[in-house]
Amino acid sequence: MKFLKFTLYIVLPILLLNSCRDYVEVEQVGNNRVLKYTSDYRGLANNYTDMTSSGGIHLLASADVEFPTTYQTGVSTIWGNSYTWQEKIYDPSQGDADWNGLYKAIYYSNVILDGVMSSQGGSDAEKKEIYAEAYVHRAFAYLQLVNVYGPQFDPTSDNAAKAVPLLLKPELFSSLERSTVGQVYDQIVSDLKSSLANDIQDTPPFNVLPSRRAAYALLARTYLYMGSYQLSLDNAQKALSMQNTLIDLKTFASGYSYPVLIQNPEVIFSKTLLLTYNGAPLSPELLNSFETNDLRYNYYTAPGTSYYPTYTGRGFGINLYSYTNGINVGVSVPEMYLISAECYARLGSPEKAVENLNILRAKRYKTGTTYQVAATTNAEALNLVLTERQKELIGRGFRWFDQRRLNLDPAFKKTYTRVFKGQTYILEPNSDGYVFPINQNYIDLNPELGK
Repeated sequence: MKFLKFTLYIVLPILLLNSCRDYVEVEQVGNNRVLKYTSDYRGLANNYTDMTSSGGIHLLASADVEFPTTYQTGVSTIWGNSYTWQEKIYDPSQGDADWNGLYKAIYYSNVILDGVMSSQGGSDAEKKEIYAEAYVHRAFAYLQLVNVYGPQFDPTSDNAAKAVPLLLKPELFSSLERSTVGQVYDQIVSDLKSSLANDIQDTPPFNVLPSRRAAYALLARTYLYMGSYQLSLDNAQKALSMQNTLIDLKTFASGYSYPVLIQNPEVIFSKTLLLTYNGAPLSPELLNSFETNDLRYNYYTAPGTSYYPTYTGRGFGINLYSYTNGINVGVSVPEMYLISAECYARLGSPEKAVENLNILRAKRYKTGTTYQVAATTNAEALNLVLTERQKELIGRGFRWFDQRRLNLDPAFKKTYTRVFKGQTYILEPNSDGYVFPINQNYIDLNPELGK
């Protein structure tokens, strides 16, 4: 009954070790290959492709995306099912790459947490650094998982609804019984606090590695999704105190001037969606929300003719203009300004909310044009913030997570309607369509997943 666990946690790690044998030293113990030296664990922690896996299927379900009529005939069944919020996404011959990738990153994190401190050949400081990083990777993966496959966290409830399995040890035959939404969030917060308690590094050599500022930023995102706005604000401000550089789009000649991922001063911690979601058509309503002088329209989006299959409209552009970027969904300086602005608005400081918005907007508009916004009430400020989030965080899947949490607020909950291949589909606030189903194949192999 644990075939899924076997494929994820035995076969994939062995493949990883085979692919990384040039820089990960392993030894044979019986029929098993094991990590022994601290450098082995560093090699595992630095496996960028696997550790940055972030899924992305929810991007297609979000209000950011709209499939033109002529485009619909060419999309895969998986894309069509996600786009129309179906109860079943994959057919029996398919696996869920999002689920697999995130749990693979969790497994590697668990391997590191379980063994790096007793590894050989490294200093205590090196071991502790790798150990602290693993907590951040695990927290990020669970934050993605609970917001895709679990109900929305509700600060007014006990959050006892089942979400996803919490696997905290690299064990091959543990139960896959799902933990509650509350338990998963508790673990995310605990992991991020553990990374801080273990003196995670302040300034890593590359933004693909976790850091103290990344832990603060992820806590800010987590608390925002939990509706704990003061805690979210506190952590966003801590992250900004360590990194607050914004790119000035006015200095770019074109979208191709956008910096590569590891050189992007706005990125606090890099994580990317699967490449398959590059080029999803963006909603005309979203595109039309950009003002004429907003440089993000040309730098964050690209013509639909740039993708295959081509379509009328535009897609997310940063990954096209700078191929090493992918679709970055890790925490960033712009996100921290937006979180700060939203929290200020919700906590009764509209002037501070628009101050944070204007810091960001000053770097996004053409020279000599008006970029400032103003608000005198909390409601006005909050509306400005949510509009700005949609434009700044366009095409990354954040819109889906925002839709979920905003459904809890009568002022923002909304019913969405789509026509796909001539049939109309409706997504009601807080409906089951906001929770992606666990692949039936996995439930068949592990029945506790369905309980």
